Amino acid sequence: MINTGTFKYSRVILVFVTVLLVFLIIVISAIFSQHKEMMEEIRHDAQRELELIGSFTQGALLRQDYASVETFLTQWAHDHKEILSLKAVAPNGFELVNVTRDSLSEATFNLHQKVSYEGRELIDLEMTKDMSPVQEGMVKLSVPLVLGSILLVVIIGAVLWFAMKKLALVPMEKELALREQAEKKFRILLESAPDSLVLVNKDGTIYMVNGQTEVLFGYRREELEGQEVQLLMPERFRERHKKFTEQFSESPKSRPMGHNLELFGLTKDGREFPADISLSPVETEEGSFILSAVRDISERKNAEEKIRRSFHFQAAISSILNISLEPVQLEIQLQRILDAILAIPSLSLESMGCIYLVEEIPDLLVMKANRGLPDSIKSGCSTVPFKECLCGEAASEGKVLFAECTDRRHKTEVHTSQEKPHSHYCVPIISGDKTLGVINLVVKEGHKKSEDEENLLKSIANTLAVTIEHNRSDLERQKLQEQLSQVDKMSALGRLTANVAHEIRNPLTLIGGFARKLNKDIAEGTKDKEFATIIIDEVSRLEKILTNVLTYSRETPVHRERHNIKDVVEESLKPFKDKFEKKSIVIASELNGTPEVMMDRDQVREVFNNILSNALDSMADGGMLTISCAPELIKSRKYMAVHFRDTGEGSLKIISKLFLSPSIQRRS
Repeated sequence: MINTGTFKYSRVILVFVTVLLVFLIIVISAIFSQHKEMMEEIRHDAQRELELIGSFTQGALLRQDYASVETFLTQWAHDHKEILSLKAVAPNGFELVNVTRDSLSEATFNLHQKVSYEGRELIDLEMTKDMSPVQEGMVKLSVPLVLGSILLVVIIGAVLWFAMKKLALVPMEKELALREQAEKKFRILLESAPDSLVLVNKDGTIYMVNGQTEVLFGYRREELEGQEVQLLMPERFRERHKKFTEQFSESPKSRPMGHNLELFGLTKDGREFPADISLSPVETEEGSFILSAVRDISERKNAEEKIRRSFHFQAAISSILNISLEPVQLEIQLQRILDAILAIPSLSLESMGCIYLVEEIPDLLVMKANRGLPDSIKSGCSTVPFKECLCGEAASEGKVLFAECTDRRHKTEVHTSQEKPHSHYCVPIISGDKTLGVINLVVKEGHKKSEDEENLLKSIANTLAVTIEHNRSDLERQKLQEQLSQVDKMSALGRLTANVAHEIRNPLTLIGGFARKLNKDIAEGTKDKEFATIIIDEVSRLEKILTNVLTYSRETPVHRERHNIKDVVEESLKPFKDKFEKKSIVIASELNGTPEVMMDRDQVREVFNNILSNALDSMADGGMLTISCAPELIKSRKYMAVHFRDTGEGSLKIISKLFLSPSIQRRS
């Protein structure tokens, strides 16, 4: 029994030892297999980590943002102690990043990743990781497993079952830990990106976003994850985006989205913004995803628009300056300048407008050029007084005015049903403190005024003011030249007339003297007496004419002093009172309260004497002569006008401007 029992015991021990050896072999094999699998998994994770780094650097390199690549890779290497070295080498051999740690570890492995785009190599990534901590952990893990296995065999089935169960759960726990670690690293990569990153699955559903996405779009990530990506774009782009998504899924590769198209994003509050979007495919164990990098390019667009508007504005100013130098009439220049203004692309104009000028009548705008206006506007707004309608207010206030078509300041009675809804710019043309005119431009409905537009229109108005002043100066200069030429002619004619009159006067005096002497010696009632009388009368008439010619042709110096107009008129009337009474001419004087003015008293009296003499001749059968005085404004200068009105053949008028020059009278 003993032998039998011993045999049986030996067989049991042998079986137990055999089972133990088999179990130990299985355990050791499992440990080495697990060790190998974990090492391979760690290598794969590191390779995926390098691929994720490559995806980020690819997007940054496509934007040529080398500084972000360098900062990101350097920070990543410093944050992960297990990385012994991390290099980024350009295709030309230039090392963009080279981070190396001093380490004597023998357990390392090297990883290599080439980042390319559309067949073009962008950068070569090389990473070396330290595996000594992992191996030490594996050794520490293996010893307890072996000892535990022996104990499990000793403690029979329960311990063996527990050990077997433990060995089955360890790989699963490790896998979960590795996945959590990889996901954590991926999230860190997303959050460290300077752009908005949106991870979308093939169905177009948002899987993950970073913090920049919350800042850019205004949503919390909980509101976005699980929603369709079309939520982040305007309604008009959503259908087209679905087709683009299908095309990208068929041939996924990293590239900018919407090449040669203007893309826009939509924030939570409904605001649209221009965006630059790049797409990158991402392969994971959970499936294929699309990583979208979104950047707000509003500032860049605004800068481009400013440059474009500035170019158009400068071209318009240059065109207007060239037109102002053309030797054509002002009206033609204004029409061409108006056409140049309406052709500016940056202004939302309706190709309709006009230019007003202030002419001889002050505070009244006169339309001088127009384009595209209805006939009702041309006729109804051909002249606009200051402070009336929008143009009149702009001229009166001296500032740019902008108003919608329904503004109460418009002349609504001249609007027609054919007019489309629109807005108006009214820009005053100012030189110094004087308003020369107004530019009226019709703007499209819904247009909003801007400071840049107002500055442009002010510049155009200033340029136009210079053109108008230059043109008027030329006209004034021409008039002055004509007047000067006429004065020279009159002066020469006066000198010639004086010489001729002087030469005629001496023989005429002799003729008159001899005729009077003969007249005394001729008997009354004879034919000779009649002829002598005719000669004497004609000589007297010619002498009077010569006296007047010499009076008007001589150049008398002007002695201006301050005198009262009433006193000068009364002095001139004294010699004529008896003559007026004989002809029953009544004098009505309305000169009470007349002011003192600067005048040459003698010359003015001579002018008044001529007027009174003419009045006496025109009222041979009697009548009334009315004399009055009133201020008048001529070409923005104040004068005192003296009015002589009679009931005879005509009326005469002398204004104070004549006080400053040789006396001139105008018979009407």
